Amino acid sequence: MKNKPLPDSHEKRKLLYEKKLPPEELGAMGERFLEAGRVYEAAEFFRKASYRQGWARLRSLAVEQGDSTLLEMALKGDPVGDPRTLWLALGKRALELGKYSHAARAFRKAGDEDGAKGAEELLKEVFGREQA
Repeated sequence: MKNKPLPDSHEKRKLLYEKKLPPEELGAMGERFLEAGRVYEAAEFFRKASYRQGWARLRSLAVEQGDSTLLEMALKGDPVGDPRTLWLALGKRALELGKYSHAARAFRKAGDEDGAKGAEELLKEVFGREQA
């Protein structure tokens, strides 16, 4: 299955909603999409399969890329006990990457208003106006 091309949108819809695939196959398909860099499509398969390993990979990727949208989606798919540590790590990484809007959002989700305000100030410096 790994050497086959990824399904197009029509086939993907069939796999997700019409065919009765076992969770293992859905999770494997999600992994294929993830390897291709198509994280949001991977998440669709992880959700359908209740594939916790995939959600864990998406959480790690979100922090690594400073992507608050991806982390929020991954946490909805497979909640963790206290996500504050993940949000703080993402905020710091987003700052390093110059993703100030993502940093502000992450710090706010973590309850770190000072961090959020600091990221927003950096955003204002870059764009000369409020963006967050």
